[in-house]
Amino acid sequence: MSVFRKDAFGRAWVLLSPERGLLSSDFGSVPQPPERSPLSPGVQGPVKEIAAFRDRDTGEPWTMRVVSHPGDLLSGRHFATEGDELFLSGSPLGYQELVVEHPDARQTLDGMPKDHVVDVLRLYRDRLDLLAKRPGVEHVQLTRNVGRAAGALFEHPHAHLLALPVPNRWVEEEMEAGRRYHDAHGECLFCAVLRREFGAKERIVTANAEFVAIAPFASKTPFETWILPRRHAAAFTDVPANHLPLLADILQGVLRALNDALDSPPYNMALHTSPRPDRGGFHWHFEVLPRLTTQAGYDWGAGFFVNPTPPEDAARFLREALALQQVAG
Repeated sequence: MSVFRKDAFGRAWVLLSPERGLLSSDFGSVPQPPERSPLSPGVQGPVKEIAAFRDRDTGEPWTMRVVSHPGDLLSGRHFATEGDELFLSGSPLGYQELVVEHPDARQTLDGMPKDHVVDVLRLYRDRLDLLAKRPGVEHVQLTRNVGRAAGALFEHPHAHLLALPVPNRWVEEEMEAGRRYHDAHGECLFCAVLRREFGAKERIVTANAEFVAIAPFASKTPFETWILPRRHAAAFTDVPANHLPLLADILQGVLRALNDALDSPPYNMALHTSPRPDRGGFHWHFEVLPRLTTQAGYDWGAGFFVNPTPPEDAARFLREALALQQVAG
């Protein structure tokens, strides 16, 4: 039977409606990328190199690099606003970068060697830390779009880094929910949810000593998966270096399970983090959202999400996919 569930981390309600069925999607699976892309070594693409990382042993011109965003409309000048509460505008202060994660356009984050993924995560962390410290920055984010249906700019493994002087709606909702819960109960909302999830176990996808992947109780889309640190931490930039291999393990495992269970779907991955480590009511996390369905007029008109796949079922499917990986590996 259908049931409403309230998202503890924001204002959204979700209608879980298994009888609706997983409607067919125009998205399909992600096609195999070409051997070369505008981000490949030696290609004169539409980007400017900011930093490059090279491994003398491989002979590659670079193993990872940071480049400018080709459509960057932001500038580094002082942020100023004008107008009033009805008509408020601000100058386009901000910073955009692309992290090109591998020289091979055909690589995927889940298919790269683990050591390389650890280096990619370290690069994410260090670049976000640098951006967060720039004057006027109040919000930093990282997103990965895989597949054209998910808004991918290039068919090449990459992430988009963004730093802005204005807040992000979704992160602000989560921070506000965290503040209210912390004021009322004296503990982190995310930590309280994780404690309950470990007790119930039905929405836990996988876990290791430092990180856990869950299907959220009020999952907005089929197979929505969150990856969180098990210890309280507001800022991704504070992840210790010795924890990055465990994060790489769980991230690659989740992405492989999604690919195996759903035939390599397009997906979006977003990092929700505080730019600074002093947010007591917030807890950084990655959100992975496979693009499996379209939102219909009912969804938009009703003002809440309709999800045909209960998160308990999604978690079970992904646990089974992970178990098969272990058997095959």
